[in-house]
Amino acid sequence: MQGRKGLPGRGMKMTTLSYRDAVAKALQDSMRDEPRLILIGQNLSSHAFKNLAEMYGAERVRDSSISESAMVGMAVGAAMKGMKVVVMIAYADIASVCHMAIVQSAAKLHYLTNGRLNCPVVIRLPIARFRGHGPEGNEVAASWFYNVPDLNIAMPGSANEAYWNFRDALQRPTPTLFFEDRSIHTRSGIVAESNPSGTAEITRSGDRLTIIAAGRTAALAEDAADELAKQGIRGAVEVVSLGFIKPLDKETVLKAATKTARVLIIQDEPVLAGYATYLRCLLDELPTGKLAFPPRIVAGADQYMPFWDERSFLPSVEAIIAAAREMMEEK
Repeated sequence: MQGRKGLPGRGMKMTTLSYRDAVAKALQDSMRDEPRLILIGQNLSSHAFKNLAEMYGAERVRDSSISESAMVGMAVGAAMKGMKVVVMIAYADIASVCHMAIVQSAAKLHYLTNGRLNCPVVIRLPIARFRGHGPEGNEVAASWFYNVPDLNIAMPGSANEAYWNFRDALQRPTPTLFFEDRSIHTRSGIVAESNPSGTAEITRSGDRLTIIAAGRTAALAEDAADELAKQGIRGAVEVVSLGFIKPLDKETVLKAATKTARVLIIQDEPVLAGYATYLRCLLDELPTGKLAFPPRIVAGADQYMPFWDERSFLPSVEAIIAAAREMMEEK
């Protein structure tokens, strides 16, 4: 059975998985279904991917030296020879080390060859929040790449999105940055048998306010909607989890926004760039009267994260609830 249009293999039975296990299963299923898929990373064969190394051998699970630029360069070269590649980077902000390889080589390959060569490369970029790493190791880093054409950016907020965004990314002709947030690795959810390509998910249904978010903040938005329901405000908040923040699903976003006429956007990164600012511009283009009030943004602070608890510098369930209540009470 093929569980999803455009994906090879035997499909996916509906099951409940943690976010971490959903990513792992997506990788395992992709290795099974894609004989030309290889992994590149550091210490893969002796640590977390030992089982895959034993199953598929050193030709497909390749240990690399500590050179992220070389790893991405190898991936682009392999893609030029018809391979698909998953590159394992230790932390999201290490993407700065291989910025040129991502932007100048991977992202531009399809365009520079007039579409003759594809670059189905997925670069896994874990976000290490709340681990005491301080300013090095817990940057989101997605906004650094938001203006790069042909570069897909996935930021799954649930187990379902983690699985299907990963599978989807390997079918794209251009590379994908896959940002996975370790702070929600243990959060469980249902992984569906199929999922439309690149679409946002309506994870909570409501008619008074639409919250749009991605990654960790999508999980926070769901928790905020659930808490408001416990407080007696049931069926009020619609939550849109973007999944892919670039390109994002405009159709679902606009439909959800006009449904409630009130929009709250949540983003972990500072408001100066990223999907929140783009969404605000997109919604500002709606005809007069489609929204009752201008969209609001709750975002991370414009500063580096400290070694102590970062929570006071980032969006929280409490901050989302406060903003949601204020917006729903506006006349």
